[in-house]
Amino acid sequence: MKKLIATIAVLLVLSIAAADADARRFGIKGGVNVTSLDFENGNTPGALGYQLGLSLQYDLPLGFSIQPDILYHVKATKFEQIESQLGLGYVEVPVNLQWGLRFANKNIRVFAQASPFVGYAISQSGNETGESIFGDYKDLADLVGIETDKWEGINRFSYGAGLGAGVQLGILQVTAQYNWNFGNLLDLKDAEWEEIKGKFNETNHSGYTISLAILF
Repeated sequence: MKKLIATIAVLLVLSIAAADADARRFGIKGGVNVTSLDFENGNTPGALGYQLGLSLQYDLPLGFSIQPDILYHVKATKFEQIESQLGLGYVEVPVNLQWGLRFANKNIRVFAQASPFVGYAISQSGNETGESIFGDYKDLADLVGIETDKWEGINRFSYGAGLGAGVQLGILQVTAQYNWNFGNLLDLKDAEWEEIKGKFNETNHSGYTISLAILF
């Protein structure tokens, strides 16, 4: 809860700062990511996902800029035991706070970036049964009481932060960063065994993202 409050507070502060800044560039953004699902005793293998959306860049004094995005962001998870992959598609709003140096008459910019974000899951892929992802884990599904709703057992609201760096060459911007989802992806409040709850405590996605934005 504290992480959620902190993330929302940072987003509000950055949004207020952006409202007072001069709008400079609007563009499109896309990228790929490799994510894994972190468990208490390990994680799943990295799986490939993607993001696509819109971006708006504001310049601030002292080398800072704010770049809020609205993205459709698919975060995938690979389950080797059942040889399948699940992708959760989020509507995600990161607010990227950037600081960097400009060169070549300000046409080249190298920067560091911090990106708090919030999101909401709207789609699933790789789950052909139409049931919860736990449908592939029948024993676990029975234990936690999951039935046919494919969102049962999943927290659709997400929040987190990313840290990375990038370079902007004219209208082209390339960034690479590592992202952490905070909170719990899985909602096991109805699990009957404390062992099951403990094993999946604070389970969530994390991974790398490389993106390209074209800003006009």
